[in-house]
Amino acid sequence: FFSSFSNFLPPIRRVNQFLFQDPEALTVWVLFHAPKKQTSCSDSLSPADEFLARVDVEVDSPGPSSVIKSIPLRARAGIARIHAPKDLQTIHLSTSVGSTAKQQLPLKNAGNIDVYLKVKTSDQDSCFAVEPQDLFLLPGEEREVTVCFVPKTVTTTESSSLKILVLPSGPQYEVEIKGEVVSVENRPVSTAAGCPDIPPILSNKQFIAWGGVTVGASVQQKLTLRNDSPSVTQHLRLLIRGQDQDCFQLQSIFGSEKRLTSNWELKIRPKEDTNIYLIFAPTRITCFFAKLEIKQLGIRSQPGIKFTIPLSGYGGTSNITLENVKKLSGSYMVTLDGLLPAGLRKASFCIRNTGSRAAYVKALCFANLQTKTVMDPQVMMVSPEKFVLREGTHEVSIVPNSEQVLLIQIEVNMII
Repeated sequence: FFSSFSNFLPPIRRVNQFLFQDPEALTVWVLFHAPKKQTSCSDSLSPADEFLARVDVEVDSPGPSSVIKSIPLRARAGIARIHAPKDLQTIHLSTSVGSTAKQQLPLKNAGNIDVYLKVKTSDQDSCFAVEPQDLFLLPGEEREVTVCFVPKTVTTTESSSLKILVLPSGPQYEVEIKGEVVSVENRPVSTAAGCPDIPPILSNKQFIAWGGVTVGASVQQKLTLRNDSPSVTQHLRLLIRGQDQDCFQLQSIFGSEKRLTSNWELKIRPKEDTNIYLIFAPTRITCFFAKLEIKQLGIRSQPGIKFTIPLSGYGGTSNITLENVKKLSGSYMVTLDGLLPAGLRKASFCIRNTGSRAAYVKALCFANLQTKTVMDPQVMMVSPEKFVLREGTHEVSIVPNSEQVLLIQIEVNMII
């Protein structure tokens, strides 16, 4: 939705055949309605469409009239698409009356236009709250909101929903929230004398996401767990669960031997850090989801406390190759043609995507690659400078207006 307004100050104005007598200011709204476009959730998104127009202001008189002011209009139409981890589409929180339980919910703009989000709970008087309630996300940007559960009574369970609205007119997403009130009086107490409550296990990541991974290959990521207790050794069990659990594995190391497994038990001494290595090996071109469960063991009189870390990744990668260029050691060189009209020189080459996924390509002209100094666009330009590339070729024309060393960096991102 696009809107703009203009103020007019003459004694009489006629707008759309309506006569206004001596207004101090007249507001005219210009509305933009984006054309309908059929898209599927599985389709790769192309860049947003841009539309240009102009409002001409003329004096309405019997004789010839002239434009006294022109107001340019510009609108962008695209797809608003918000992604959240699949394992957090239902949020479970538990705490006692008077305490607060929190959960971070990452929200990613997977569309191709900027979005304003309004995030709120369905019942404003409930025990649930969310911060912040207003978000602005650029395409590809990800930010977190915090969902809080503050029970006011000893009611066993509470439920609500988190509404995520893309302003001004949708779409709207919902995340289910469930809260459980833990009774302090009924909380089991360890029979070990002087044994304090189990301290939290700290993690350096709240979720783990892999980019595109070639089908049949594997990529490792590291998770660090810390035992924050000053005196108690923690006995933990790690287990991978979920719909795609077979594509995620834990890598345990015994001396020089590395083993892959879906579950693992370990002990962490007080104030000690332990590295956990996870492997993602996609078997097909699609998105994969699972979760890593971390459960405390070793205290029979007290139920184990379980932590969950969502895992996600997708199979398939793009593979960009350059054609009609000379390959050097670690770089490519393009030879400029002879002088064109207006003293321009032009060079063309092709970019081919031989991978299994679409790629978002961005080309930048640098005067110095080491310092990342961008070339003055009046001296050198690239067209098109960014585009979505499926399998095939795409021609890129480089047009400098003086003899310069051609330094181009190609940035490639896969389209989810």
